[in-house]
Amino acid sequence: MNHTRTVVLAAAGLLLAGCGSSPEPVPAKTVGVASPGTACTGKKWPQSVPPVMGTPLADAIDGPLLCFNITAAVAPDGHDALQDPANDTDWIVTGTKPAAGTNVTEDQPVTLLLSNPDQ
Repeated sequence: MNHTRTVVLAAAGLLLAGCGSSPEPVPAKTVGVASPGTACTGKKWPQSVPPVMGTPLADAIDGPLLCFNITAAVAPDGHDALQDPANDTDWIVTGTKPAAGTNVTEDQPVTLLLSNPDQ
């Protein structure tokens, strides 16, 4: 019985040893900057800013605005919601600068204007 327990513990130890080892930490994603090999690779620019009015901020950034250079998301009080990751407000996009439909280059800054649906 002790032999079986030893084998089970040794196997569990080997499994756990392999689970936590990672050669390098994964770098954090920078908003508006596409990583090589992503859906943004090979896109032709300029492109028009898509209409995202009424879209939740996270959905807009991870969806239609994924390949655009989003430099700020301005809340009604003037602070940049992108620089406040602990804030759990469900921001809604109310507009963009430049406006939707405007052709922009890949590196041209795009600012999002936000509202708080809870207020």
